[in-house]
Amino acid sequence: MTADHSPTTVRFTFEGRDVEAKAGQTLGGALHADGVRILTRSFKYRRPRGYTCGYGACGNCPLTVDGLPGVNACERPVEGGEDVRRERGWPSAGADVFRAADLAAPLLTAGFQFRLFTKTPWLAHRAERVMAWVAGAGRLPAPHAAAAVRATTAESRDVDVVVVGGGLSGLAASLGAADEGAAVLLVHRGALGGRALGRPGSTGVRDVASRSDRDAALALARRVEGHPGVEVLDGTAVATFDGVDLIVVSQGRRIAVTAPSMVVATGSYDVPMSFAGNDKPGVMLASAVRRLMHVERVRPGRRAVVVTEDASGYEITRELLDAGVSVTAVVDPDARTRPPALAAPLAAARVPVLAARPEKVRGLRGVRSLLVRGADGTRRLRSDLVVVCRPERPAEELRWQRHYVEAGDTQAPKGSPTAALSDTTVVVGSAAGLPAQTVQDSSESGRRAARAARATAGPRAAAGARTAGATRVCRHDASDTQTP
Repeated sequence: MTADHSPTTVRFTFEGRDVEAKAGQTLGGALHADGVRILTRSFKYRRPRGYTCGYGACGNCPLTVDGLPGVNACERPVEGGEDVRRERGWPSAGADVFRAADLAAPLLTAGFQFRLFTKTPWLAHRAERVMAWVAGAGRLPAPHAAAAVRATTAESRDVDVVVVGGGLSGLAASLGAADEGAAVLLVHRGALGGRALGRPGSTGVRDVASRSDRDAALALARRVEGHPGVEVLDGTAVATFDGVDLIVVSQGRRIAVTAPSMVVATGSYDVPMSFAGNDKPGVMLASAVRRLMHVERVRPGRRAVVVTEDASGYEITRELLDAGVSVTAVVDPDARTRPPALAAPLAAARVPVLAARPEKVRGLRGVRSLLVRGADGTRRLRSDLVVVCRPERPAEELRWQRHYVEAGDTQAPKGSPTAALSDTTVVVGSAAGLPAQTVQDSSESGRRAARAARATAGPRAAAGARTAGATRVCRHDASDTQTP
């Protein structure tokens, strides 16, 4: 499905009070707009955590929604009428008395819980129960919530090409494979377009006719949704096994997908930077800031400091200024070696660029300032938002697993894992470490996957173009299945 940007509003309940959200917003975006910055607490020292990555990769925004714990606030769309609560903190996550545990950090060393009362077992068991309650994690879902999410059907799908990931590269590969006559199953969680929806500029992964990555993603998503050879499955790709090409979980269904060819288009992750206090609410990765601004339509903060290790920090600074966010400074350790043209627009906006490194975030409940150290000493930069920009890391878990399944052993491949895959498994876009791969390149990769499927499957694929609706679907009721 494509992103919804209609002006309709919906409401949900957050810890006893009503919160209004725009249609298409997630719980995380709506709560951020409402001023909620602390979404959870750390297990041990109860340090506050907030909106960090925007795409469910960091674990800093779990909420309990309608009795179901562990729901990522940044991914769950607001439907209206939900009962939402934070999971850790007493009497609340916003004001947690157990935050005082941080004062005892020198005593609560790593693994202290395993050594506690080891000579007095009955005390050790009582201590375990107390610590489990204090940690606030591992609670079971309410019975009605467990029943709602329990997989009650198991299905099998037989297609020519399965594409994992519906970002720019995955959309283009799906269309390329379908245009070759293949029956394509596109597995993607959330709105089609992925992180490209949060990029009003261009990273090069687009066709020349598009003004931005976002425009290209929306155009490709419309083509995919209207193509008879592509079925879109809103779900999560769990794993690949020998004999089953992909296991997908989607809305109470477990789906075993068999396909002669697979396209891995799982994208990439933003990577945090190491400095004291880098996990406080208000410290966000670039992907989170862009999602808030361009997808959730929420201003991420009032005053920002951008910390960057590449040119992307300069681009996001301009986006922040356009969104009405004041930028105190751009902190770039390599500022002196950057092309002058990169910082010129910032100079016109009176945003200083500092050749320095971040040292420490100050603030008890969130960001109040950032200490940076440069050649001229330490400076304090006031802000309520620290934006971290670093080169992205490929989301390569599935491609590595696919390699080991195809190789039949656990020996690490020599050279690139992408090169180690067979002709029937293609990795595209930033998942392959190719952030500048064009839409045309990804489309050709999809065509190559379709041709490989035809060669592998023989008469089944050579029978001509099939629509995704003609794929084989086998179901059995799993509601009575017992897990030992």
